[in-house]
Amino acid sequence: MKNKDNDQSPLPNSISPSSSDPVGKSGWISATACGAAGSDYETHGNMVAGSNELRLNDAGDFQVGQQVEILGANLHHYGMIYNDREPYLARNQSPLVNEVELRGLSAGKTWQTFVVDFDAGEPTTWRWMAVDPAYQTKTTHHPVQHRHWCWQGQGLPVTGDWFPLCDGVEIRFCKRDWLPGQSLSFHARNQLLTRIVERNGNLLRLQHPATCAGEEVVVRHHDQDALQSAVNQAIAERKRLFIPSGHYRLSSGLWIRDASLHVEGGGRDCTLLDISNAHTAVFWIAGGREVSVRNLAMQGHTGFLELPANRSFETANKFAFWPTANQQMEIKGCSAVNAVSTEHMVFEDLEVSRMASEAFYLHGSDRYGMPPYIQAPHEGIPGLDQQYTKSCIYHRVHVHDCGFNAFNNNDHGENTSILHCRVERVTNFSEDASRFSRVIGNTVIDGCAISVHGGGAVTGRIGPSQSIIANNVFEGGKFNGGISVGNYATEVIIANNLFVGYSKECAVFVLGGRRVIIQGNHIDLSRMEDNPDNERCGISIEASYVTVADNQIYDRGNRSGKTTGIHVACDATNIQIHDNLIENLGCGMRSGRRIFVPDAPAGEFFQFLATECTVTEVRGPRSFLVGDLPRRCDDIRPYAGWRIAWLSGARSGEDSRIQSYDQETREILLAEECPLSEGDRFAVYPASANWQIHHNTITACGEALDFETDLPGVFIKDNLADESSSQPDVV
Repeated sequence: MKNKDNDQSPLPNSISPSSSDPVGKSGWISATACGAAGSDYETHGNMVAGSNELRLNDAGDFQVGQQVEILGANLHHYGMIYNDREPYLARNQSPLVNEVELRGLSAGKTWQTFVVDFDAGEPTTWRWMAVDPAYQTKTTHHPVQHRHWCWQGQGLPVTGDWFPLCDGVEIRFCKRDWLPGQSLSFHARNQLLTRIVERNGNLLRLQHPATCAGEEVVVRHHDQDALQSAVNQAIAERKRLFIPSGHYRLSSGLWIRDASLHVEGGGRDCTLLDISNAHTAVFWIAGGREVSVRNLAMQGHTGFLELPANRSFETANKFAFWPTANQQMEIKGCSAVNAVSTEHMVFEDLEVSRMASEAFYLHGSDRYGMPPYIQAPHEGIPGLDQQYTKSCIYHRVHVHDCGFNAFNNNDHGENTSILHCRVERVTNFSEDASRFSRVIGNTVIDGCAISVHGGGAVTGRIGPSQSIIANNVFEGGKFNGGISVGNYATEVIIANNLFVGYSKECAVFVLGGRRVIIQGNHIDLSRMEDNPDNERCGISIEASYVTVADNQIYDRGNRSGKTTGIHVACDATNIQIHDNLIENLGCGMRSGRRIFVPDAPAGEFFQFLATECTVTEVRGPRSFLVGDLPRRCDDIRPYAGWRIAWLSGARSGEDSRIQSYDQETREILLAEECPLSEGDRFAVYPASANWQIHHNTITACGEALDFETDLPGVFIKDNLADESSSQPDVV
């Protein structure tokens, strides 16, 4: 898709205006020429309800024609209703009209956000929460864990009476026939966005009147309209936009639709785009050919650990609801960039902080014309399914103190490169589902590292997710784990990275996908600071076709019984593990499935157990349903030919052979009849696991090897274990 009026030639790799404001210079539009103030001046004033006059305590630098934000002179409520389907899809959302009545907000409060969810039952009941750190204080047993969503009221009947929520806000239902699974969200705000039409000393005449009296209201500059005008003018004139040093407040973000544009700030230490009082992205980018953003800072309203991050609650119909994610930006989200299907993008020399949602969120179609997974408010923009992202580069981007991912998603795009970025105190560094990704030379501190996954595989097409993750430093797994590979990732290389002080979960966790190489990494599992002595593992493998070679995995402190070097699940097949050095751990290598224990005491987050499954429903003498069989993501005939070892029931101690398995229905068909009962327990294992484990050195470990000895097709040879490990010298 190409808009001839807005298209421009490809942007050069490096464009830098002069250090002075380039207004009037060829090829540039300056934001100040379009009325942007960029002033961080703030004062107080007084307004009378119904009047458009504002008397300032101090005159300041306010000018006629400028947009201002007044906190405390316009009490209003607005929101969104979600039907009983997926609440994160735009087609299932609509603005609140007259379904409820809303009133009130306590003096001194200028913004409070609520979620109401309708629960199953007869009759339907409802529950509510305030999306505010003050009311989301419930934590897990671990003091540094992220919060979980906490309801302030549950099991409430739907009536026509006013119901008090919190902070002076009340709700009354006009609509009574709510369906289980429906939800609504709304904001109570006391904020007036308006423009100065006349000034006489300390007295300003505004374009809009106050709707409520306000004494000592906060008055400050607002540049939403001016900056959007500058964006529009730069696009129309096919010029580059320069935003000089300054503090620019936004309320709805800057839109770049079906256009090419280069945006350049005066520097990330002196040009700030501020959405700390809004639920929006700084940049909304839809379609277009070339967009780049450089040399500025962007700031939101919610920092790391302030609200539940990568956790949702479930509606009554089992759909996920994320109040602070990009999927529900209209609630309490904020991000630096939300982009869909733009062909080429560059983000360079940026400073991004306090974003409640993913800092950078990309989505759209793919090279095969897959229908784009488009989030509101992009839905409805024509042509987004006719192109896809061909390249996206993040270079020297600093992201810190954010709630969700620093870089997310590019579900169907290609060539995402994250290069020499620094990310600190962010829930997840990167959620990567695109083709041909490169994550090289980055530093990540206090946060989960990377999740690599895909959106589904189609035979005869290039796989949905390839990644090279190399030469990065991941420091401190105090809050989360490291790199995880899952779903439909098809070719992944994890090489030459440093994992420093990973004292929780796994440094590398291959829980899905196929064809993964893990090579040349330093993995330090030392306990960090006041972190509990958590169960933790260097490399955990629960997928097939994985090579693990030339890694060093160790603990620099006292040896802990809760540390494991390399773990392999018994249902993994075609595994090569060789030439690794494992030192000072509780166990060098072990088999068994990694089982999470969510309510366990501190440090006992998971256990290693044999793969055990349960018959949930008997369909016939040869078929039954199973609820917990691991998914084999890339198999054409998953589990066909595998064996079942019965652990209980009429055939306990005997084996059966699997003829076929349906991953969608979770139905197993046996090759022969077998007496079956609901609740029968069993383990699955391949006809041949095809494990080659050789030439590894295991030293100073409590136990060198802990493997199931009767698993077929496992070859363990020529490994060295010193006398301090509880194994013979050569195994």
